[in-house]
Parts: sequence; structure tokens; C-alpha cells
Amino acid sequence: MANRRRLSLKERQAIYNLTGGHCAYCGQELAFRDMQVDHVVPLCHGGADEPFNMFPACRSCNHYKRGMELERWRAQLEAIPDTLDRDCYTYRQGVRFKLIAPIPQKVEFYFERIIREDG
Repeated sequence: MANRRRLSLKERQAIYNLTGGHCAYCGQELAFRDMQVDHVVPLCHGGADEPFNMFPACRSCNHYKRGMELERWRAQLEAIPDTLDRDCYTYRQGVRFKLIAPIPQKVEFYFERIIREDG
């Protein structure tokens, strides 16, 4: 990872602008200084270390996605209710007492939503 190219301020600004100052994945509003740059196709999977393969990401999404390709990460996110049910006693109690309710659904990333809405 030490061989990653250093982005210029102009390149970072262009990446930030791709999604209007929001995380490309969850849609959280990002301050420019808080933006992390994520390789959409991870370098470990042959992705290019170039701006066309980069999206703005919040720290949480960038950390959680790690080196996963998008569809693997999407599947992992969609499995969260089952994973919590399997691994977390507190979650199961919350469901039993109707304090929380799992809502299984397909994950649509923020960048997909803005592309769809722009038509």
C-alpha cells in the first residue's frame, strides 16, 4: 500500500464532487476534510490507482468495505440482520421484545441512487 499515488488537491476535490459532498456508499454528508478516498475496485483485486476508480467515502464505509469488491460488500451488508441474529444475544432480545425489527432489504448505494434519479 505504500505505492499508492498521492492525489492532488484538484483530484481530491473532483472525487469529493462526484456525489455532491456525500459518501458514495451510505450517503452521509461529508466535510471535505473528513472524506476518505476509496478504490471502487480494490487494488488487491486489480483496480487502478487512478481517480476514475475512486469514490468519496466516510470513514465507516471505507473501513467496513476494506478490500472487498462492491457485490461482496453489498451481500455482507444485506446479511447484517441474519449475522446479528446469529451472533448477538442483545439483538435477539430486542427483536423478541419488539424493541427493534429486522428489515431485510436490498442495499442500494448512494451513488447508484443518484445515478438512477439523474436518469
